[in-house]
Amino acid sequence: MLKTVSLIGLCLLSASSMAEMRIYDATKADQLLEAQGEDIFPVDEKARRIWLKSRAFEAAVFGRSAVLTYKQMHEQAIDLQSPSYIGFNRFEHGRDLAGPGYKVFKTPNADTLYSNAYLDLTAGPILLTVPSTGGRYYTVNFLDMYGNATNISARTHGTAGGKYLIAPTDWQGEVPADVTLFRVAQPYMWILMRVAVSSTVELPAARETQEKFVLDGISTQPHENLYPTPAVDGDPASFLKVLDWVVEHAGVSRTERAHVAGFGVLGVGGGRSVEEVIQDKVSKEAIVEGFNEAEDVIKRSLGPHGTSAGGGWRYVADLGRFGHNYLTRAVVNTLGTGANVRRENFAFTNFEDASGAPLDGSKYAYTLRFETPPPSEFFWSVTVYDRETQELVPNRDSKYLVGSNTPDLRLEKDGAIVIHLSKDASGSNDLPIPDGPFYLALRAQGPLPELLSGDWQPSPIRAVEAGNAQP
Repeated sequence: MLKTVSLIGLCLLSASSMAEMRIYDATKADQLLEAQGEDIFPVDEKARRIWLKSRAFEAAVFGRSAVLTYKQMHEQAIDLQSPSYIGFNRFEHGRDLAGPGYKVFKTPNADTLYSNAYLDLTAGPILLTVPSTGGRYYTVNFLDMYGNATNISARTHGTAGGKYLIAPTDWQGEVPADVTLFRVAQPYMWILMRVAVSSTVELPAARETQEKFVLDGISTQPHENLYPTPAVDGDPASFLKVLDWVVEHAGVSRTERAHVAGFGVLGVGGGRSVEEVIQDKVSKEAIVEGFNEAEDVIKRSLGPHGTSAGGGWRYVADLGRFGHNYLTRAVVNTLGTGANVRRENFAFTNFEDASGAPLDGSKYAYTLRFETPPPSEFFWSVTVYDRETQELVPNRDSKYLVGSNTPDLRLEKDGAIVIHLSKDASGSNDLPIPDGPFYLALRAQGPLPELLSGDWQPSPIRAVEAGNAQP
């Protein structure tokens, strides 16, 4: 099942243990030959069931983010009948801030306009024109099919604008003198662009800025008969067909070749097709079992997750740069695709109050006090999400966050910021919450060194009796 749900609880191999792993280069050994054929496909039914089940489990975890990203790409850039279709190498600009029911992905922020584009660089690079934004924050977030992120942004390239030639790592060609080469990991990429909006009054100016970001590509039309249909929830065969396409056309990292080679027995990147594998009843049943167990592991890993910052707040240290942490990647992208690296957007989540009880608007109101504001170069915000749907919460004032750009944000005499969370919130520092379970996301765009180092950490959320949130 590919439905996107809440967050994470992870057991990760530590960096220190990874550093102790001995690596050797077999190509430098005398007369050591690589295998030329495929691995054994067990004839014995019991052995085949065990083997395929384990391979299916690994493929389901490894491929989760790629299959979710492909579904989005298919809707916007491939399916000519889709209401969201716009084609490759073209921006689709969201003209309004995200609100309840936002369909593009889960856990959106509500203080930037989003723009989406899917790139097909198989015929050559494209030219991205970035306008001068007059100091306004923006990020052109490039994501490969597996969710690994890089940025052309106010943080990385400033706000003066420029021209960038977007090319995959294996492209060779001349770069014009007034253009900067920016290499991306794969020939198929997703751009999730964000342009900051401090208030609805700024929307016209922010929309005008959006329009000045331009992609000049070779072709915007999908190739005929090249793409599989998106995976269907609960159907491993359709999942594997999409993963096979991603492996073949978008590719895998050089360091992942051995891992992905193991999926050949499932019809992914190997000599067999998925149809040939699932014709056998035992094989099909084993693959279904492996997928079901992977789904269970991912679901059981959702919720409070990652590295603790105290007070229930957590963050994923390797968000947007997942490497070989496939369970982390699967869980993060199940919550919501499009995560950025921590240096661009330091994001915390919190599902519980100071006592460890789940946040629940049907039981309590809450207060959140920052002794000093979250240290950020551009802006910070605290946003509420419904725990079940991972969506912004409908409320009377259509208010979904409190942050540095909130009009009339009040500071205490000692410089602290106190945010009140309740169902009937109405003040500038007040944030509406649902009549049920919810969670918070704290985002700092352009985190400053004291935030990256851990010297600044968010305070715990304290429950008060409903209706008495005001101090």
